[in-house]
Amino acid sequence: MNIKLIAVGKLKEKYFKDAVLEYSKRLSRFGRLEITELADEKIPDNPSAKQIELIKEKEGRAILSQLKENTYFIALCIEGKEISSEEFAGKLSSLAMQ
Repeated sequence: MNIKLIAVGKLKEKYFKDAVLEYSKRLSRFGRLEITELADEKIPDNPSAKQIELIKEKEGRAILSQLKENTYFIALCIEGKEISSEEFAGKLSSLAMQ
């Protein structure tokens, strides 16, 4: 299984970078992991709702441009539904079988 992680913004904190290395190592047993970090759009001070929406659209287009046709993708977002590690692993396992 090939897993491509697309992130908006660069990891700066050492503990996040260390976590990425650890999970990359763990996932390498199950398939190939590729991590792509996209530049985040600059947000002005006190942005309007319209400006925020335009930035989200622009970043969304950048993410979609990285996806190949017929790719199954999962969007992860802080406001999204929270699932456990076990549930996520089960989902990945199910996808690997397909």
